[in-house]
Formats: sequence, C-alpha cells, structure tokens
Amino acid sequence: MPTVIPPATTDATPAVPTPLVVARGVVMRYGAGALTTGVLQGLNFTAHAGEFVVVVGRSGSGKSTLLNLLGGMDQPLAGEIRVGLARLTEMSEEQRARFRRRTVGFVFQSFNLLPTLSVAENLALPLALNGRASALRITEMLARLGLSDRAARYPDQLSGGEQQRVAIGRALIHAPPLVLADEPTGNLDEDTARQVLVLLCEMVRETGSTLIMATHSHEPRALADRVLRLQHGQLRTEQ
Repeated sequence: MPTVIPPATTDATPAVPTPLVVARGVVMRYGAGALTTGVLQGLNFTAHAGEFVVVVGRSGSGKSTLLNLLGGMDQPLAGEIRVGLARLTEMSEEQRARFRRRTVGFVFQSFNLLPTLSVAENLALPLALNGRASALRITEMLARLGLSDRAARYPDQLSGGEQQRVAIGRALIHAPPLVLADEPTGNLDEDTARQVLVLLCEMVRETGSTLIMATHSHEPRALADRVLRLQHGQLRTEQ
C-alpha cells in the first residue's frame, strides 16, 4: 500500500498575541472620608506589543493616573497590573524603580529634561542607568532626532520642539518595550506639535515598542491603532 501522508496541521484561527500590558479590576481613589474621589473604578485594559493606544477624556478623568500606574510610579488600591512578566502590583518600590529603568520610556508635557545636563548627557542617562553606555548609540540618536549640532547645548538653549525631541530620544534610546506619553504636544504650537507627534510615532514603530498616549489633542487619534475614552473610571472604545 502507498504510504499515506497526513495533511499538514494548520490553525484556522491565527494565534492571539499575548498582551504586553494587562490591567484587571484596577481601583484608584484620592482623598479621605467625604472628600474621597474615585478616579478608576475596576478598570480593565490590555495593550499588545507594538500597539499605539490613545486614551482621551476630560481633565481629571484619570488619564495621568492610569499612565502612572502602568509605569509603576503609583500602586492601585485594588486590582492587578502586569507588563510582560512583571507583576507591578506585587513589587516593592525598589523593584518597580528597576522595572521602570529597564522597561518603560516616559514622555511628559513639560519635557522634564535635566537642566544641568547637555542634550547628549540627557540622552545618555537611561543608558548609564542600565549599564549600557554607548557613545555610538547617542550619536545615532542625535542624528535621528535632527539634533547633531545641538549635542553640547543645554535645555534652556533649545526651542520647545527641540526639547521635546530630546525627551522622545531619551525615552526611546534604551529601546523600552513600553512608552508612556502624557500630553506630549501640550506645550507646543500646532505645527511643531505635528512634527513631534510624527517623529514619536515613527520612532516607536521602528523600535516595536508599545505606545500608550494620554491626550486632549485630536491629531494622534488618526495615527493610533485604538482610541479609548476614560469616563466614570472605565475605558470604552471611542466611536
């Protein structure tokens, strides 16, 4: 009899990617007694590797609080937060600090550059903290940011757009799996904001990082994979 070769095994349904970020039942409140304000009320959220998620909502809705929790800067009152294999809600403050250095890049509205360090030194800081000092990497990043001629300048010698480009480079220079951006174009004029936003999105796509951005701006929504609205302590898909 001829040998019967069984058909190749195939999966009709593509494998579901494992989420990079998972938040389950997250609760966060501020104040005490009658002044207690509930910001996050049993919030659930997931984001996959390489995904760009925009979170919108009114001021005070909890967008910054959510980013702080996902970045391990704060701990929720209840619930679970996981980034990759790291269970943030089971970590000590020291463990979360090490997690942030290795895993997260932050981009803030106010730039948060160290004023006593030059552009090159600000870019070098995440590499130094992770024991990965590299003059070549800094040179490459300066070129990618279009700031090669600004390497020796200090933050107060730069325009707002240049400062935010440095902040983006600092957030991404160590190739973190997760990038958190809190109103990253809030202090910039419209044209500069657009340029900075495009640069951030391009660089995140290049590194394959997951980008979660809290913003009031409409422009990032057109570039995002998903837009979620934070309202009444819950995230809902924006229509």
